[in-house]
Amino acid sequence: MRVHQRFWYGVAALLLASAVFHLAVYAVDGGGWAGPVSWRKPILFGFSFGLTLACLVWVTGRLRPPPVRSGPLLGALGTACVAEVALIDLQRWRGVPSHLNFGTPVDTAVSAVLAVTAFAGLIPPIVVIAVRAFRGLDASPSMSLAIRAGLAVLLLSQVAGGALIANGRVIGLPPDQTDLSILGAAGQLKVPHAVTLHALQALPALAGLLTLTSWDERARTRLVALATTGYGGLVVVSVLQAARGLAPADLTPLSGAVLLASATALGASVMVTLTRLEGHRIRTLTGKPEGSQRVWNMVI
Repeated sequence: MRVHQRFWYGVAALLLASAVFHLAVYAVDGGGWAGPVSWRKPILFGFSFGLTLACLVWVTGRLRPPPVRSGPLLGALGTACVAEVALIDLQRWRGVPSHLNFGTPVDTAVSAVLAVTAFAGLIPPIVVIAVRAFRGLDASPSMSLAIRAGLAVLLLSQVAGGALIANGRVIGLPPDQTDLSILGAAGQLKVPHAVTLHALQALPALAGLLTLTSWDERARTRLVALATTGYGGLVVVSVLQAARGLAPADLTPLSGAVLLASATALGASVMVTLTRLEGHRIRTLTGKPEGSQRVWNMVI
């Protein structure tokens, strides 16, 4: 591992620590969870940016051939992550909205920097990493599928984030008077943004768990593909609900069916993996497969 990768792993840990700190502050200070001025933002942004930065640093270490200039690439990405979280934290401690807030010169400057770092500091490095990942990875077929699918969905999260900002500009109201994430009557743009943001953690985590089983690589790849299909279905449902101005729970027959099928596929892949982990542990200790393990042997 290179020195600059260790450094940005440390920065990612600090961002996660900031989320934990603000969670403690929220537990003491209280206040509403929703709204443009709440402790929710420092908590969720610290958590999401910390996890995302750590995962992207990890992915760059698996790119083949290794990027010649991975230091500047991670530098731009990490600096943007730190700037986003720091400015959001600052605005919450000041007690004002962080995004699209033009009430004072300071607020206008913060909103401008947030927009610039998102579009110039985050998106280009993510695109470069995604393109390189599709060219070559030092990973098994199942892990390669998980990483590439996670990166593809992460790119969609950047589109969803841009839609949030664009929606706020279309609404044209001060952020303390409206929820910028609402599209139409009740469409929640935050939902597709959140769902797409964490595929890069969920899918490789599943692929990693599968390496602790006794399945061969073909079976692992099939399970990762099943989980990817399920996760993709969740993304589709969240996007369609938001685009149609419907609340996440206000499902149509079609979206409900897709949601059920997607959740089943994703949940089944996770449960099958966890069951196999237990079966593999029992087999290692006793030398005899349990009945449930025999069933999964036949399924897979």
